[in-house]
Order: sequence, then structure tokens, then C-alpha cells
Amino acid sequence: MDDHSGKKTSLIARGSRKSGHWLITHPMGALQILLALLAIIIVFQNLEPTSIDILFWTLVDVPKLVLLMASMLFGAVVWETLRRVLRPHSATQQKD
Repeated sequence: MDDHSGKKTSLIARGSRKSGHWLITHPMGALQILLALLAIIIVFQNLEPTSIDILFWTLVDVPKLVLLMASMLFGAVVWETLRRVLRPHSATQQKD
């Protein structure tokens, strides 16, 4: 006998059975989306202008948004460069 006693389930109830499937199969993707949303919230909370001293230069009235985005971009470039340099090359190791 059917658990639902002959009742049809709604589209919402049928969809909820698979609603967590993407999250289970892509946990890193979900984490990346969450971190990107967090970064966007932090950046847009800092829109007021500020000044910054870099060695011999003084930048006046630069929005914090620009500074945060530039530092995030610089960090991403450094991270990707280090990942590519330090990653073991499986093709070169197999030849030996």
C-alpha cells in the first residue's frame, strides 16, 4: 500500500526530495558561492572614500570599494600563481 493513502503529492513536496542534491554533489561550489556573497556584502558596506599612503605616494579620496577589490584581485592572482607553481606536475613525474 502507498504511504500517501492514494493522495497525490504537490509539486513543492516532490521538488523538496531533490532540493539538496546539488548541495551534496557540489559542496565546494556552494562554499565558493557563499564566500563570494560574503565578499560582496563586505565590499558594498565600505563605499566611503579614504586616503592611503603607499611608500612615496599618497592617494586621496579613493573609495574603500576600489581598495578592497584591488586587494582581493591581487590575492587571487598570488593564490593562483602559487597553486600553479607548487602543484606537482604528474606528467613530468610519470616520465621518471
